[in-house]
Amino acid sequence: MGTQVISQVLVLFILIAVGFFSAKLRITTKEAAGYFSSFCIKITLPCLILSSFFRPFDRELLQGAAVVLLVSSVIYISAILFALVYPYLLRIKGPERGVHRYALIVPNSAFMGFPVVEAVLGPLYLFHVSLFNVPMSLAAFSFGIWLVAKEGGKTGGKPPSLSWRSLVNPLIVATVVGFAMFVFSISVPVPLEQSIRFLGGITIPLFMVIVGITIAEADIKRLFGRWRVYVTVVVRLLAAPALTGFLCYLAGLRGALLILPILLTAMPAASTTSAIAAMYDVAVEEASAIVILSTILCVITIPLTVILIQNL
Repeated sequence: MGTQVISQVLVLFILIAVGFFSAKLRITTKEAAGYFSSFCIKITLPCLILSSFFRPFDRELLQGAAVVLLVSSVIYISAILFALVYPYLLRIKGPERGVHRYALIVPNSAFMGFPVVEAVLGPLYLFHVSLFNVPMSLAAFSFGIWLVAKEGGKTGGKPPSLSWRSLVNPLIVATVVGFAMFVFSISVPVPLEQSIRFLGGITIPLFMVIVGITIAEADIKRLFGRWRVYVTVVVRLLAAPALTGFLCYLAGLRGALLILPILLTAMPAASTTSAIAAMYDVAVEEASAIVILSTILCVITIPLTVILIQNL
């Protein structure tokens, strides 16, 4: 099990290396990373979300998932509230505030969560991962994007408006449509389903390539020479899952329903942290540092978390 988890993390590093060397060899550029980011967020990621709901309706499965959905909602609401005050605790000023907040709110549960949960709990709980990620998608691609974009960059320093229209984007629409398709057992033609799955399948590799391109264009010494980045990474990888486990245990959750939220909140910062930062040209190096450092350290922290929760 531990070997499977480490293997998934190594996959991320290889993909990052591809992006890094493609930039060093001038095959790709910093500008390309911005276009790739936009393509992922607007096209391939919605397909990935939608494809996770392509399965027959099951009432018992839905009832168990409802508990997961409730727990996830409470977790992400709490994460948002903490993220709002977090920069003041560390005295983070300027555009970096947005990426630190985003990294604390959004874990990389969309990619790493699936293989880790499958290795620990089995394939039956992959559907629960999809439902757990619904509040995350709502938080990440509405309020989360606003937190980053309002700090400046391509918005010209003018904060974007946050209204109900911010919820109407390809990612949120894909989540709502996908869930409705599952509940009402709506299927799509096989060619369309396969096309959606293929497009969704390139999302995570492309995201990690974007991270590698960004790292190649960055000053490595400056990238990892910021103590606040280390604090945010420790909170993301250790404090968040520990607090989640403690509160879920107090709430009476046991077994898989206790282990699942701990695992998913123990994931590193989502690769969309740097993708969105690149898209809006906001603290790109800071965002990349958080993603890369948390991804590196999760090689140690995720197996450690797995070992600890196996005794629960």
